[in-house]
Amino acid sequence: MAKMLKHTALLSLLFALCCGSAVAQSAGPCAVQSSKLICVAAQEYGVGNNVSAFGFGSVLQDYQLSPTAPPGVTQDRHPQHFVSDFSSTLQPLSAAIGRQSNLLPLASPSSGIILVYDPSLKTFVAGTDSLGPILGERAETVGRHRLFVGFSYQFFDFDKLDGVKLNNFPNVLTHADDSNDNSAPTAPITCSTGGHSIGGVPVNSAVNLGGCAFVRDRIDTQNTISLKVNQYTTYVTFGLTKRIDISAVIPIETVRFSLYSQDTIVLGSDGTSAPSSGSTNSYLLNQITNPSSGPGTTGAPHFYHLFKGCPDTSPATGVSGLDPTCLNHTFPDFSFTGSGSQPKNSASGIGDVVARVKWNFWQGEHLGIAAGVDVRFPTGDAENYLGSGSWGFKPFGVISYRARVSPHVVVGYEWNTDSVAAGTYTTLPNFTQVFHKGSVPNDFVYIAGVDAWVTKWLTGDFDIVGNRVFGTQTVSVTQQQFLGSCGPCTVGSANVTLPSLANASNQSYNITIASMGVKIRPFASVSKLVFTGNVLVRLDDGGLRSKPAPLVGVGYTF
Repeated sequence: MAKMLKHTALLSLLFALCCGSAVAQSAGPCAVQSSKLICVAAQEYGVGNNVSAFGFGSVLQDYQLSPTAPPGVTQDRHPQHFVSDFSSTLQPLSAAIGRQSNLLPLASPSSGIILVYDPSLKTFVAGTDSLGPILGERAETVGRHRLFVGFSYQFFDFDKLDGVKLNNFPNVLTHADDSNDNSAPTAPITCSTGGHSIGGVPVNSAVNLGGCAFVRDRIDTQNTISLKVNQYTTYVTFGLTKRIDISAVIPIETVRFSLYSQDTIVLGSDGTSAPSSGSTNSYLLNQITNPSSGPGTTGAPHFYHLFKGCPDTSPATGVSGLDPTCLNHTFPDFSFTGSGSQPKNSASGIGDVVARVKWNFWQGEHLGIAAGVDVRFPTGDAENYLGSGSWGFKPFGVISYRARVSPHVVVGYEWNTDSVAAGTYTTLPNFTQVFHKGSVPNDFVYIAGVDAWVTKWLTGDFDIVGNRVFGTQTVSVTQQQFLGSCGPCTVGSANVTLPSLANASNQSYNITIASMGVKIRPFASVSKLVFTGNVLVRLDDGGLRSKPAPLVGVGYTF
C-alpha cells in the first residue's frame, strides 16, 4: 500500500509541475473585455473607463455632464463610487457559483457487475448478487486484469444558492464614502452614509445632507441568474490485482450561464443641493452654477446620478419630470455600455479529471472493507465554469455487505487548493479593482445507502449523498436599512427597509442529496452489459442547489 501511495503522490507532483502554470493568474481575468463565463457578472455594467473592471462610468451621467467631457477636461469619476458595493455583493455570488458548480456528484467509477469464478466452467462469470450502487461504492474490486468501462449523462438546472432563488433576487447598491466631490483641499470632508471625518478627524454624525446629499442615491436591482450544466462522463476502472483497482473519471461539460438585471436609480435628494464652493470639482461646480459656460447641464435641479442619454437632466418639475430612461435600465446592454461585443453565455470542454486508487484490504464471505484516494486534477477551464480550478485530494473508506439487500457506507475528507473560479475583487481607495484567488472549501463527504437485488436483471438503488462544507462564503437576502430620500436636504429623513443580498464569510453548511435509481441487465446473452437510470433530489438549501437532476448511463465489464 505504501508503494502504491508513493506512486500516486509522484504522479500528482509531475502533473502539478507540468500544468500548474496553466491555472496561475497574475491579474484578474476580467480586467479587459472577455468572453469568459466568469466575467459575465463582472462585466454586467460594462468594462473600461480606465478605473475599474466594473464600468459604471460608462452608464451613468454625473453632475449632468455629457458622457464625453470637453477637450482638456478630465471626466469625473464620481460614478465609480458604486463600484465597491457591486464587487462586495454580486461578484462574490458569481464566485460562489464558480466554486461549487463543478464539485458535483459523479457516478461511481467501479459500480459495474462483480465477476466471480465458476469452478465448473473454469472461468469468471457475472455474479448473481446486486448489480451494485450508482453513486455509492462497494469494497469489492472488478477483479485482476478486468476492465470496466462506463458512460453517463447528467443534467443540472440550478435554481438556488444558499436558499436564494436565482431567478429573482434583489440587490441594493449604495454609494461609497466620498472625500473628493464636496470639500476644499485644505479641509476635506467625507460625505458618507455612515460615519465621516473632517480633516482626517472622525466625527460621530454622518455627512449626507446639503452638498453631500448625493451619497443618498442608490441603485435598486432585481436580478435573474440562469445556470445549466450538461455533463457527459466516461468511467474507466482496471483491476491491477485481485485487491487493487485504479480508475479514471473524465467529464465533458457544456455550461450555460447568464445574468440579467433590471436597475432603478433611486435619487436621494430633490436636486436642490449643489456642491460647496470649496469642491475640488471646480469644473463641475462651474457647469452647474453657470450653465452658459459649457455643455452638459441646464442648471438646477442638480441630479448627481442618471443613466446616460437622459433627454432632460434638469426638468423644472424635479424628479417627477425625469424621463423614465433616466432612472431605469436593463442590463446587460452592450451597445449602451460601450463594452464591446456580447460575451458568450455558454462554453464546452473537458472538466476536472479524477483519478482513483482503491484497495480492498479485507474481504469476508459477505462483508468487505476498502480504502482509497481520489485526486482531482484542474484540467477544466475554471474561467468558463468547466472546472473547479483547484486540486482536490480525498482519501476515503468503504464498508459494504453483499447480500440480496446490500448496504454500503463511504466516508471521506477532501482538501482543495485555491482557485481563480472562486476569486473576488477588492476595491482600492482610487477605485482600482484588485483580483484575488479564492479558496475552494474543504469538505467532509459521506454516502450511505443500499442496492437491492430485485431480480437477476434488476437492482434498485437508494443513497443519501452528503457533504459538510467548511469555512466558506454564503449569501442570503435580508431586510436592510438604507438612507431615505430628502428634499430639501437640510434635515435628515427616515430610513427605508429593503430586501438586499448579503454575504457572510467563514460559514459552514450541509449539502444533502437523495439518489434514487435502478440498474438493469436486460440481455441474458450479454450479462456484463448494465444500464443505469437515476435521479438526484436535494433535501436542503446549502450551497448551489439544482432541481431534480436525471442521470442515464451504461457500463460493460470486460
